[in-house]
Amino acid sequence: MTDQKPLFKAPYDIKDVGVLFSIVAFVLIIAAILGNNLFGVFQKSVNFG
Repeated sequence: MTDQKPLFKAPYDIKDVGVLFSIVAFVLIIAAILGNNLFGVFQKSVNFG
């Protein structure tokens, strides 16, 4: 493990940054859709009025 290369070199590779950004964006979109659907179910089941 002495010749372990760093995850990112000093000038960040644009492909690595793009892949990480797309993974994070995809996870956030899925979380937003699921959260919106779950809140809709919660709103229907609880009477706020």
